Amino acid sequence: MGLIPVGGGGTRPDLAAIVVGGGGGERLGGVSKPDLVFGGGRLIDRVCGALLEACGAGCVAVVPPAVRVPDGVLRTLEDPPGGGPLAGIDAGLAALGAPADAWVVVVSVDCPGIADVLAALLDEPLGDRCEGRILRGGVPEPFDQYLMGVYRVGALRRVIDEAVARRGNVRGMGVRRVLRALALERVDVSADVCRDVDTPEDVAWWGARLPS
Repeated sequence: MGLIPVGGGGTRPDLAAIVVGGGGGERLGGVSKPDLVFGGGRLIDRVCGALLEACGAGCVAVVPPAVRVPDGVLRTLEDPPGGGPLAGIDAGLAALGAPADAWVVVVSVDCPGIADVLAALLDEPLGDRCEGRILRGGVPEPFDQYLMGVYRVGALRRVIDEAVARRGNVRGMGVRRVLRALALERVDVSADVCRDVDTPEDVAWWGARLPS
């Protein structure tokens, strides 16, 4: 069955969400990305708040214990910590326990433009044979944004399990390397929509766009 458009801010009972913690913020001097403040609120509150409105099947944040998660959001962490975003997705799937035919939005926590990301991902139905949809955008050339996607839970579980069977674990394994095996639709968006928060320049750009 294809994905029904969310539209109008409705909540989908078959849609879950995984928020990947965003790494160690090395290019930002080791700052905790989830705790960065834009628009008067922490990034993790902004991202999870939007996801809770859209996703009725649960939301899990893959973040360290020091990060306070919003009410209604599950918490998990890859074991051992620091395994990278793919290991984080694996841990998030385990924590959610969503059925194979459900859908799951996967985003990094450093996604201040979450409202536009969700609109681009969810406004149109997915094809019956499609296993997910990701955004495509960025600079200097557009590229596949696997951490701005919505995936069929069973398909996501399958490719991660296949990677584990080949190598023993997914620690340090690239997201693109594994998820490119999925049958995905791509939505072209402007670089502004998919801009994350990796550098001081990104912090300044989003701070001007979303002032406190």
